[in-house]
Amino acid sequence: MKKIVLGLVGLMGLMEFMGCDKIEESEYTVFDGAVVTWQISEKSIMPVQRAYVEKYTGPRCSNCPNADVTLAGIHNDNVVMVSINHPTGQGMPYPDQPDLRTDGGNAWDAWFGINAIPAAYLNRNRSTQYQGSMSNIVNDINEALTINPTVAMEAEAHKAGDKVNITVDLKFVKAYPGKVTLTVALVEDSLCYKQLLPDGSYDENYVHNHMLRKVITGFWGRDVEAIGAEGEALTGSLSFTPDDDIVLANSHIVAFISDKGTRKVLNCVNCEIE
Repeated sequence: MKKIVLGLVGLMGLMEFMGCDKIEESEYTVFDGAVVTWQISEKSIMPVQRAYVEKYTGPRCSNCPNADVTLAGIHNDNVVMVSINHPTGQGMPYPDQPDLRTDGGNAWDAWFGINAIPAAYLNRNRSTQYQGSMSNIVNDINEALTINPTVAMEAEAHKAGDKVNITVDLKFVKAYPGKVTLTVALVEDSLCYKQLLPDGSYDENYVHNHMLRKVITGFWGRDVEAIGAEGEALTGSLSFTPDDDIVLANSHIVAFISDKGTRKVLNCVNCEIE
């Protein structure tokens, strides 16, 4: 069952984005998402710091392919990417083309206040937006990967009938005083559809990777039932039923831990669906 719940910040961003004076309570958009069940864990987890890159793009954006080239050149197992189609303008699909905009992606876009694409953020640090070819994101990603992690993470996902079961293991490498949330999403690779290119021509079968298809938890995650003490370890379990048009063989699960107040990402992980 889907409901709709936007936090105050996200709601204000959505109001500004839509040019509305007021959104009535009856029009609030809510999504509860999958429930996460937590239990204490004794699993050993390697303390690897990863970088979470969230890119806003669109099929009508001629500069977006250049950003794709930059990001593809730096992609590795420790760089977790999610691509999100902007809800309006250059993010809108062409006629007879798949519409890969999502409710979760629209909510995130509104929270950031995206008004031009391509745009990207590193670990949801709102103070720095990367645009254009994004060549300036490379050094920042490399620097982010050198930080000693606050939280170590691992994840697994397995098909079970028509459902996918997910487990996320985490351990606080050092104490963290703030509340944190876990957000889990499904992204899909190898989606081919029409894309405007930098020279003004079109590629009818442009390959789009890391596309957000579903936010499995609530849009802003689920509370991690932890006190944030050094050495504290937990396993979170959840499941969901994927939509019929998602090719699981081309998909993977992305999970990230973020500060509940600032929403800045502390660490992230992705895994295949086995």
